[in-house]
Amino acid sequence: MKRGANMTKRADILAFLEKKAPVGTAEEWDNAGLLADAGKEELHTVCVALDATPAAIDFAAKKGAGLLITHHPVIFHPLKCLTGDTPAVTALKKGVSILSLHTNLDKAAGGVNDTLAALLGLCDVITLPDGMTRVGKLPTPRGAADFAKAVAAALAAPVAFCGENTVETVAVCSGGAGDGVFSLPTGVDAYVTGEMKHHEFLAARERGLCAVAAGHYATEVPVIYTLEKWLREAFPALTVAVFADTAPYTVTEG
Repeated sequence: MKRGANMTKRADILAFLEKKAPVGTAEEWDNAGLLADAGKEELHTVCVALDATPAAIDFAAKKGAGLLITHHPVIFHPLKCLTGDTPAVTALKKGVSILSLHTNLDKAAGGVNDTLAALLGLCDVITLPDGMTRVGKLPTPRGAADFAKAVAAALAAPVAFCGENTVETVAVCSGGAGDGVFSLPTGVDAYVTGEMKHHEFLAARERGLCAVAAGHYATEVPVIYTLEKWLREAFPALTVAVFADTAPYTVTEG
């Protein structure tokens, strides 16, 4: 293959994703952006994944992807030491750069939370002032238990829920956003997120809300297919490989 044939400039991909999910919109505590730079400027393949796990990095390398795009940052907490098996180091050794789009992708139009709202069939979706939470309506009101079952079916994941009310107006915020239950606007009947703590479920129950915790992984992994679609449409010559991992836990009944 001649140099540059069927190749896409990495700078063009980064610029495209910056317009979609500007790094400057990420939360102050976050760490988003190009977090590992292996230096490859021309790419024929990129990989998308939820996490930059060793398996995802190995998958990207085997696919010949010079760029791995993840939702969760490959470096989040400050690193006090580096070893050969530190994920970012492993990626660089394999020639794979890592771009992490975290809370900026949560907030982005069409990003994590819009993808979640669409999967749940919400209509007339609006964004709350926090930039992340979406609120929309179900086409047909349904009971809390039926709604929780519908969430489980839509995300192919087990859920924990509380509530006995009728659900029509639904707020969603993916991942570990259980504390969002304390700042929901008046008129919301149900709140869907990934993780909720005991006291957050208690608060929802006391307020007469339906609250559904569908798992951090299940509420966020759909966005990798959104990223795949964005990239395929914007860069027809680019091969986009999807690393679809499974949740890092299983649910069992006693």
